[in-house]
Amino acid sequence: MSGGFLLSDTYVQLLDGGAAVSDRFDRFTRAERPDLGALMDVVVAQAWAATPFIYSNDVEDAYLEIIRETPAFTFGLVERATGRLAAVGNAAPIAVSSDDLAALPDSGWKWQVLRAKAVRDGDPPTHLGAFTASVSPLFRGQGVSALVLAGFKALARRSGLSGVLAPVRPPSKASCPGIDIEEFLDRAREDGLPADPWVRTHVRIGGRIAGTPRCALVVDLELDFWEVWLGRPILPSERSFEIPGGLAPVYVQGRRGRYEEPAVWIVHSL
Repeated sequence: MSGGFLLSDTYVQLLDGGAAVSDRFDRFTRAERPDLGALMDVVVAQAWAATPFIYSNDVEDAYLEIIRETPAFTFGLVERATGRLAAVGNAAPIAVSSDDLAALPDSGWKWQVLRAKAVRDGDPPTHLGAFTASVSPLFRGQGVSALVLAGFKALARRSGLSGVLAPVRPPSKASCPGIDIEEFLDRAREDGLPADPWVRTHVRIGGRIAGTPRCALVVDLELDFWEVWLGRPILPSERSFEIPGGLAPVYVQGRRGRYEEPAVWIVHSL
């Protein structure tokens, strides 16, 4: 394994061997099943097809480098009966101090990428940083996303880490991009659980909401790009505009549009 992420051969071995995660699915890391790598990429692309602008964020290249260098922390859920790939979890070990956990930063996604790079550069890992949980369209609505979260926790536990940290993207906020993330998060169901289904899944399996980064992911591009995504010209009088799938408005700055996506920090302690 390149990049200095793994502490020893024993550390690698802890993550080997695959695991049955239910009576229906088995979990394999990309290191265990490199033959699944191309299909994992397809499932991730399918899951994010509605929001391709996200790939233009300011740390995408660094993120992809981290994921390539940590195949023992990317895993797939494979349906035992058919061999079909149901979901993919992308994560990496990160270095997080107690002070960090007490006040998690506003730059959620970018900060987590930087903390993964710190491990690559020699800092001891403390947590698993969960980046994405991507479920194939064929398996949505079947409880698979909760199994991905359980997979993150299992990898963290087996590698001796303290927990899982995730800047969670609440997808239902796309229906109200103009609302502040904290106001959105205050919305709860009658049972007290968060209204957003993805945040709710985290909480149901023991996740603790630890903050609301307002600038978890940044996409800053020429207005020409945004006009293609919108399918219309952006008028000179427009100071901001909403985009399909966006969790916040895009703000016009000269001939550029800046999108700052909010998220929800969630900590899963072990």
